[in-house]
This record gives sequence, structure tokens and C-alpha cells, in this order.
Amino acid sequence: MVFAAFIVLLASFVRAVSGFGYALIATPLLTFIFDAKSVVVMTVILSSATSILVLYHMRKHIDLKRVVFIGLGSVFGAPIGVYLLSRLDPSVIKLAIAALVIPFSVILLLGHSHKFSRDTLGCGIAGFMGGILTASTSIGGPPVALFLLNQGLTPERFVGTMAVYLTFISVISIGAFSSLGMITTDLLTKVAILLPALFVGSYAGVKVLPKINVTLFKGIASSIICVSALAIIVSILVEL
Repeated sequence: MVFAAFIVLLASFVRAVSGFGYALIATPLLTFIFDAKSVVVMTVILSSATSILVLYHMRKHIDLKRVVFIGLGSVFGAPIGVYLLSRLDPSVIKLAIAALVIPFSVILLLGHSHKFSRDTLGCGIAGFMGGILTASTSIGGPPVALFLLNQGLTPERFVGTMAVYLTFISVISIGAFSSLGMITTDLLTKVAILLPALFVGSYAGVKVLPKINVTLFKGIASSIICVSALAIIVSILVEL
């Protein structure tokens, strides 16, 4: 649990600074400690807590129009993700995520981007993919994060908008997990033990964010996506 607390502290700090990345860091590392399905549920619950904390601090920097259409897309995607979690090996889905996000994150890291003219449609598609991945693997940030980074949002607006989306999709996923009996007393006890580390990491990250310029922020966010995707692949290979 001490090692798990350190993971949660690091993941929540990155989450507050970059606007996403909690599950990308926490999920692959926590699978070395707990079973994969428990990790997915725990990560979604803890991620919702840090999202609420970040949302409070960034409430003045929210792109409401984008949030609405991303949220609508995620509503349709989340039930599909829950079904996949109950039927498929999470490793298969994780590999699919890594294979999809690495090329796009590298392109952004190199400074290449092309804004979508049909922003509303892009928001819906990104939200739909994010909903599927959040409910099935707890890693639902990359599709939405990549889309918003590509559209050129400022760091504060990006973080605030991501906070609303991640809070929304986490609540939907938690409700689905509960209906399937996947939230147990033992799991909630572990979550409670890890909450202090999450609060410390989130608070530190919120304080650091205003000191980061736009170019550095975009590089950090893209790097997090790419490195975490590689970590997912490594964790799966280790399990094999």
C-alpha cells in the first residue's frame, strides 16, 4: 500500500499539471500490486476525486460548448466499455490503446497539428472513444486529450475542460461498475487509504500549472501520452 500511495501521489500530480494522465500512469503500475479489474475500478474512483479537486481550481477556464458534445459522445461509449471489461481481457484493449495513441502523440510532440474544422463532430467522436476506454480500462483521457491539444487550447482551458469531462465520465463508469457489483467494501477501503496521497499530489500540481508556458505544456502532455502508452506495452509483456 505504501508503493501504491506513491504511485497515486505521482499520478495525481501529473493529472493536475497536464489535465489528464492519472490513469495512464496509475493503471499500468498498480497492476503490479492488484488484479487488473480491481485496478480499473479503483483508478476510475480515485481519478474522479482528483478531477473534482482540479475542476474546483480551474472552474473559470472551462470550454462549455466542447464539454457538452464530448460528454454526449462519452454517454454512448461508456456502456460499450463496461461490456468489453466484463467480456474481454483488459490487456487486449490496453494494447489497442497504445497502438493508437503513440503515433498521434509523437506527431504532436514533433510540433505537427491540423485543427479540425468540424470541431463539434470531433468532440463527439473523441468523447465516444474516451467513454469506451474509460469504462473498459480506466484510461479514457488520450482520445479527448489528443483532440483538445490538436485544437490549440491554452493550458488552463485545456485542464479545466478535461476536468469536467473526466469527472463526468468517471461518474457514469462508477454507476455502471456499481450495477455490476464490482465495487466491494475491500476495494473502497483501499481507495480510502490512498486518498491522502491523491490530495497532496493534486494540490501540488495545481500550484505548479500556472508557471508552465504553452509550448512546454504541449510537450509535457504529448510526452506523458507517449511514455505511458509504452509503459502499458511493457507491463503487458511483463505479465506474459
